[in-house]
Amino acid sequence: MIAAIELAVLARLKAMQDALGFAWNRLDTLPDDWEAYLAAKRGEIKGPAAWVGFTGWSDPESWGDGVIAVTGTFGLVVVHSSARPDEAANRHGGPNPAKEPGSYRLALGAAALLDRQMLGLDLVAPMTVGDCQPLKRSKAMQDLNLSGHAMMLGCRFTIQLAGDDSDEELAALHVNWDVPAFGTPHPVDADPIVPGAQLPDDPHADATDHIALQETDPS
Repeated sequence: MIAAIELAVLARLKAMQDALGFAWNRLDTLPDDWEAYLAAKRGEIKGPAAWVGFTGWSDPESWGDGVIAVTGTFGLVVVHSSARPDEAANRHGGPNPAKEPGSYRLALGAAALLDRQMLGLDLVAPMTVGDCQPLKRSKAMQDLNLSGHAMMLGCRFTIQLAGDDSDEELAALHVNWDVPAFGTPHPVDADPIVPGAQLPDDPHADATDHIALQETDPS
């Protein structure tokens, strides 16, 4: 669900570009290291652009039957770039909003599009817009002539817990390890044709564990 929410936010922003009056040059998920990302993408990042990323959840509530509801929070970063020398123009935009909307317009437009939206997902409660703060103009942002804002988004969704209603107990745990530092030429996958890693695959595993669990006396 978390990845689906991120993608749904980006899809909503893209689908409603006509309503915003400008087109996004980049819509993506947030990188782990924002500053390193900007430095590596120098010359490629051009606003208007937006990134979204999961920041955590809170308020877990058990619904029974292996389901809990949580409030997930997401960070949305919007940035604008301008060839104008002053940073104020980068925030306010230019005479043609379609070409130079300005970072304020990006933040306001994104908030208007996302607040109270279900995003086409089975959410418990719709997306809401939270606090918004201007991004600090770091050296990486100044080098790219970017002005931006970061806002918090929140929505409530459910998590289906893993479980088994049968009376069968786990008798053994068999694990194949694919250790990157010692990786074999063939990845751990018993059937490469079938999507996903098919396990077990002892012949190609870098290491294998088999743990037989002792049966306990319920008395």
